[in-house]
Amino acid sequence: MNSLITQLSQQFPDFRIDHKDAARALITKAGVDGVMEVEIMIHHQAPGGFSATRYEEGMDLGAGDLPHAWVTLRDGERNFIHHEVTCAPSRLQQLITEWCEEPEPAPATIRLKPAPAAIADSWDPATQPIIKQDIDPAMLGGLPDASAVAKQLQTDLANLDPMRVLQSWPRDERGRLAARTTAILAAYGPATRKRQPCLLIRSAMQSKMPGWELLLSQEFLYNQRHQWSDSPWLWTAQPAPPTSRLEQQARKLMSQGKVGEACDLCGVQLGEKVRRLSAGMSFQRFEPVNEAWPDELRMALRQLAPWRLSTGLQGIQQHLVQSNRKPPKLGSWERKLFWFSGQRSQVRWGLGAGLDAQGSPWLDLIATASNEHLPEPDWKNLV
Repeated sequence: MNSLITQLSQQFPDFRIDHKDAARALITKAGVDGVMEVEIMIHHQAPGGFSATRYEEGMDLGAGDLPHAWVTLRDGERNFIHHEVTCAPSRLQQLITEWCEEPEPAPATIRLKPAPAAIADSWDPATQPIIKQDIDPAMLGGLPDASAVAKQLQTDLANLDPMRVLQSWPRDERGRLAARTTAILAAYGPATRKRQPCLLIRSAMQSKMPGWELLLSQEFLYNQRHQWSDSPWLWTAQPAPPTSRLEQQARKLMSQGKVGEACDLCGVQLGEKVRRLSAGMSFQRFEPVNEAWPDELRMALRQLAPWRLSTGLQGIQQHLVQSNRKPPKLGSWERKLFWFSGQRSQVRWGLGAGLDAQGSPWLDLIATASNEHLPEPDWKNLV
């Protein structure tokens, strides 16, 4: 089995290969920071699945035994960089070549082609939305000052503007009102990270649109992507917040595709990973780029409202301060905007945001298993 390592030593004669035993070798090269650990494992095809054992000197391999290289890369301080398992010598050679090359630097900023024209709405504006109600006020009975909360619920129901809901409702990729989608209109009771009574509006199946149902439900507030509880202008007749000079300037830059400049103007730090992926580059060394993710990221960035990020993130910080016995420090949490498609693991990559230790907002790619979102009204240009 040393033939694999022997082959590498012949192809890369300027590398130092330190054999620890029959299965494990450490590979280093002058001028390259860190070390590559290669361990040979044998995968045995057996009824019911695979098993693996570490290679030993003189081991006899059967017809169904597959040698694999378990490769771990560490930097000069022995910090983990990358791990993968491969049975292809060509991939191991490619990995060594990539390891020796300096990664291409990330773009300094993000510039995109201006957003294409929006898909025309496919709904008939003459059609009045149908909103049914299934409200059980008894759910509010256990809250402090339940009578005042019940009055607030009735006020919220009276202020609901069906046409404003229709105008604000998310659209699907064909421009249709999104079916089977939920938005939180209001939350009742003290700030908490547990479930709390929420006024929800949920759209019907596509064949019954435009149709919605109002209901009270116990929900985790920040698990909802469409959280409108702090954005009454999306579902009542209340006007949207006035446009500031900063917003006007940022909107102009965004309309020209100058995402990085708009973020700089609004004090939003763009991380290296988001700058790399927006340019179609790999954001992780030695990992190929999922071909759908750059387009998904660019679509989101074209809809970005950087002038809203700071206020939205500060609102989450305040909510965490109110709902935790020990208030979290700035920079100790993050929120995803959305997950990228095609992932099946519990921890998934997506676009995320947070506040640094000084309270400044940042935007970058994050890997998280959390269901908590940064609500769309806090980062997306909805008007």
